[in-house]
Amino acid sequence: MRRRFDSLFTRLLLAQALFAVVLFTSFGAVYVRDRNAMLASVAAQQWAPPLAAAAAAQPLPTGDALPVERRAAVPDDAVRPRVLAPRLRTFRRELQARGVAVGSIAFSGDGSAQRLWLQVDPGHGVAPVWLGIDAPFLTPGDSQRVWLGLGLTGLLVVGLAWALARWLTRPLARLHRRIRRGEPAGSARPAGWRVTREIAEIEHAYDVLLARLAQQQRERSLLLAGVSHDLRSPLSRIRLAAELLPEDEAHARRRDTIIANVAAADRLIESFLDLVRTEQSATREAVDLAALARRVVAGFEREEAELRVDAPPVLELTQADPHLLERALFNLVDNALKHGRAPVRLRVSANAHEGVIEVRDAGPGIAPDQREHLLQAFSRGDASRAQPGFGLGLAVVQQVAARLGGRVDMAGGPGDWRVSMRLPLDDRGALPG
Repeated sequence: MRRRFDSLFTRLLLAQALFAVVLFTSFGAVYVRDRNAMLASVAAQQWAPPLAAAAAAQPLPTGDALPVERRAAVPDDAVRPRVLAPRLRTFRRELQARGVAVGSIAFSGDGSAQRLWLQVDPGHGVAPVWLGIDAPFLTPGDSQRVWLGLGLTGLLVVGLAWALARWLTRPLARLHRRIRRGEPAGSARPAGWRVTREIAEIEHAYDVLLARLAQQQRERSLLLAGVSHDLRSPLSRIRLAAELLPEDEAHARRRDTIIANVAAADRLIESFLDLVRTEQSATREAVDLAALARRVVAGFEREEAELRVDAPPVLELTQADPHLLERALFNLVDNALKHGRAPVRLRVSANAHEGVIEVRDAGPGIAPDQREHLLQAFSRGDASRAQPGFGLGLAVVQQVAARLGGRVDMAGGPGDWRVSMRLPLDDRGALPG
């Protein structure tokens, strides 16, 4: 099961984003606190004289351009905050230090027309009055703008963190794609593409491993091909010797047994050679997959009620290997006819991303715990042991799919069993590689 945060890119992005959020939150809190304290102190210094004069009902100082509205009661639309912001507490404290005794604080209006109301005690037994001033930097909207700016800056930093994480993990993603396709890690590197020393070391180690596996594969293929070829001659001589036996009834049964065993050995050798061919380099040419499917089905010479093909008139793959595809198609259909149950249906299709070869039959299918096992060479299920075969049919299909960069899927159950081979396609309808 895929976990939510199991990719290096996601973890790196989250770590950077978390660091950025903590950093900006701390910076924002300190910045806003110091800024508010400074603004409140400056505002108190400016507003203290006109507020003191307005509270005492005296004319404002000459040349003072800071208007103050004086009322006996707070306006009806004014709202008193439950908790004063730090800047308002600082503002009130600074005013009190300058002789302006401020009690309650309220706000009226909204947006840019918002007004700050201060309940000021003039002293000398005079009832407190409400004084309204326009101080935008002390209203709630001002801090909201500051936090909005910090939030937008934080989003910008998160975006930069995403770009940085993408840049750091791109070589790993590229290496992952090449490993999935079985290509050398350092092959076809774009001009000017530079990787870190750690990634280069991983690529080199993978290339060395790939070279060793390729060498072992070549030696294995050469051994299988050589043994299979060398066995053909003695088998042919055995068959010829059996056919030269006398025609009487006493020798007929022995002759038929020998010929049947030679034929079985010959089929085994042919299966070996098929497995070897799938491991060799694939050719690349245009292939009509639909025509290939119809030709394979026609070769079985079965009634349409027993075996049929569903394919578009033309389904062309611009770069594919016709021999590998034909062998995979044949093995899929042959396996369904031998171990499944009619009707057998071969369907080929393609979309923008993959070509699909699917064989469906009405047989019992394969238990989930045996599916991966049966894709290996010489593996046979319990239900097929009584049938002739060597356990190489699906193994060859799996080998072809892996050679062409695809995969083999099994799905369904008794009465509706499906085996499909999915091949990735590029924008030109070509197999990768």
